[in-house]
Order: sequence, then C-alpha cells, then structure tokens
Amino acid sequence: MKITVTVEQPTPEFQERLLELLAEHAAHVQIDATWTKERAERLYLALPTRARRIIKQAANNDGYVSADDLRDEENSSLRGHIAPIKRAIERGAASGWWPAGMETVVIPQGPGFGKVLGYQIPEHLVEVFKGASNKPSQDW
Repeated sequence: MKITVTVEQPTPEFQERLLELLAEHAAHVQIDATWTKERAERLYLALPTRARRIIKQAANNDGYVSADDLRDEENSSLRGHIAPIKRAIERGAASGWWPAGMETVVIPQGPGFGKVLGYQIPEHLVEVFKGASNKPSQDW
C-alpha cells in the first residue's frame, strides 16, 4: 500500500503530532526526496539573482557552466554564489516545501581550494531545473 499525504498550511501542533507518528513508524516510511517540477520551481524562485543565473546557465548547457561564463570581469570572484542555494534548500525543508536531506543541485567543479572552474548540475536533474529556470510558475 502506498499513502501520500499533503497538508497545506498545517498548524504547528498538527505538524508536530504527524511527525511524531511518522517517527514511530520510521522503518516503514519512505521519504520522497525527489526534485519535482514544483520543488525545483520553488527553489529557483527563492534564490537571489546570482544563484539563479548559475542554475539557469548550467541547466541550459547540458548541466555545466564554466566559471568564466559567470564572471562579470576576468578576475572577479564567484565566492558565495552557491551558498544561497544550500541555504534555500535548508529553508525549504524547514518550511515543509520538501523533506530534509534533498540532493544538492549545484556542485562546484575545480581543483579543490581556490577558484572554481565551473558548476555542474547532476545529469538526472538537468531537465527539471531547465524547466524551473525557464518558465517558473507559482501554481504550487
């Protein structure tokens, strides 16, 4: 048997009781941590412009965008560009938009410490984030 529960605007008391019930039966509960169209759109619209730009350009380029394509000037830094994505994912989980532990959307590419060479969206997420970044709606 598969049961899907969606609760719009739960009261804090109801949410707490439901989460306690689910925790009691955790061995039998499977959390859906898939990036759906709706979740991807919510994330995209919750991001600042620079973070949106990374997702949009990477998604429209088969999942990868080079750092040079994102820099406004040759030596400008990209430091802090993807931190808002991580924070928005955490905020979305806290707000109940998706479960905690959602997969990272953008992965920095590079030699390690220092300047990144680019950013990668995992292949299986490219299409959902391409749709989210090109025609986001608020129908959720």
